[in-house]
Amino acid sequence: MNIRLRDCRCDTDSKPHNRRSDRAMTSKPDVEQRHLTRLSAFVLRARRVQAHSLYDDYEALERIGTVPFEFDISADGVWMTQRLPPEEVVESAAARVRPLLLKEEDAHFQHTLTALGWMLRGNDRADVAQVLAGLKQGWAEFDPRGRGTLAYAVQTGRVDEEEVSPMISDNVLAFAWIYGDVVHGDSKRLAETEQHGVRERYRAAAPLVCRLIMQTTATLHVIEWLIGLGLLTLPDELFEREVVVTDSVFREQGQVHMAPVGTEVPESLNGDLGPEWRRLTIPAPGEPAESMFGVDHSTDTPTQK
Repeated sequence: MNIRLRDCRCDTDSKPHNRRSDRAMTSKPDVEQRHLTRLSAFVLRARRVQAHSLYDDYEALERIGTVPFEFDISADGVWMTQRLPPEEVVESAAARVRPLLLKEEDAHFQHTLTALGWMLRGNDRADVAQVLAGLKQGWAEFDPRGRGTLAYAVQTGRVDEEEVSPMISDNVLAFAWIYGDVVHGDSKRLAETEQHGVRERYRAAAPLVCRLIMQTTATLHVIEWLIGLGLLTLPDELFEREVVVTDSVFREQGQVHMAPVGTEVPESLNGDLGPEWRRLTIPAPGEPAESMFGVDHSTDTPTQK
């Protein structure tokens, strides 16, 4: 259908109007703050990844990442052996690196590479450019949607039958474990790899997670190197903040007050709590232990001040 415009007039005597664009212009400070926020998120996450127990034995981490197989030849045939850490250990590591793979997260690795490129846009050092190019190449391996083979592919079938399963790459199996068995319950990924089961999915994922740890910590070390060169400035607090819990025993000094069950807890614990509340104290010499409560403690509601 053709639409014709009729009776359209242009008033040549009218003055031109200033039109206000609805498109907000992003200022340089806003761009810099966005990159700083994302780079800061990566540093904190990378420090948490580096604190994982798998990183403590870097040689083992590196060896697992290369996907080594041991071959034993005997009268029974050829046996292939692959030695991996317990699944629970790799599962906790996968949870720590996962935000680095999500584009919605500030800590996503691509946001980090973009932020570094922007903050070093005036750099003319060849060694810095070479290192950044190496980081970009290293991160290119990790594609949750990738179908290509990283180290090996799997196909199943019976020796006495011609029909075999479709070839499936280790990358597909690995991310099916991460997004199907661990951090999500992606039914599509699980269905595609159902024939191979959780063992093959984990078998493919463990080396990938180890390489992710190595790539993450390598990027963190580059950031620290750039700071040392004076080419990058980040708040010291990012490297001083506590990012993991190392002591699971919580012991604090304070005051404990008791009141009958059902007593409303005050909005503020500062000042007078009211006549219903009794402070828990050490009994005086010769007094019974019950005296520390001040009231019948069997009906007390404790609160800490």
